[in-house]
Amino acid sequence: MGQTIASSGASGIPACASCHGAKGEGMAAAGFPYLAGQGAAYLVLQLQGFASGERSNPIMAPIAKGLSAEQIKAVASYYSALPAPFNTKALSRLVDTYPQKDAVGAWLASRGDWGHDIPACFQCHGPGAVGVGEHFPALAGLSANYIQEQLIAWQEKKRAPGPQALMGDIAGRMSKVQISAVASYLSKLPESAPTAIEPKGAKQ
Repeated sequence: MGQTIASSGASGIPACASCHGAKGEGMAAAGFPYLAGQGAAYLVLQLQGFASGERSNPIMAPIAKGLSAEQIKAVASYYSALPAPFNTKALSRLVDTYPQKDAVGAWLASRGDWGHDIPACFQCHGPGAVGVGEHFPALAGLSANYIQEQLIAWQEKKRAPGPQALMGDIAGRMSKVQISAVASYLSKLPESAPTAIEPKGAKQ
């Protein structure tokens, strides 16, 4: 069922692939994020949020409302089983613990800004921002505009704050400069995969 909805749509609902790509790889230039490899539970919550209005999106709202609970679970499961559109293994080895401090995006992603109670992105989303578990999605390779829009949506309370209300609070403490910088950095992370810094003792 999930694959059918993704590729062909259902009951007047357009195919997910028309915006999110044939393999869930997304269309960054058009602002459509990749879905492949994201946690099923995370995807279910987003679709439920679009349907209820907790997450505001004029394109996704009518689509999500048109899907049954069973269809939502099926399509989320389908996309979660697809491979991520970047080298997950290589990126997860990214250990850039001490970036240049004037590299605002890299610093926030790796070390955070504890003076303003902003944890590092990698702390929840994993090294290289490849995602952790079912509820902390991959961020690496999402378009900078998309990431920036989501952080602003959290600031403006137009998106549910997520597990433990973390993202609503974190985004609310971020400056415009920080949002722009970290969005740009995360969007370019997959390009770093071939030169990811190996942890000490790692096997080649």
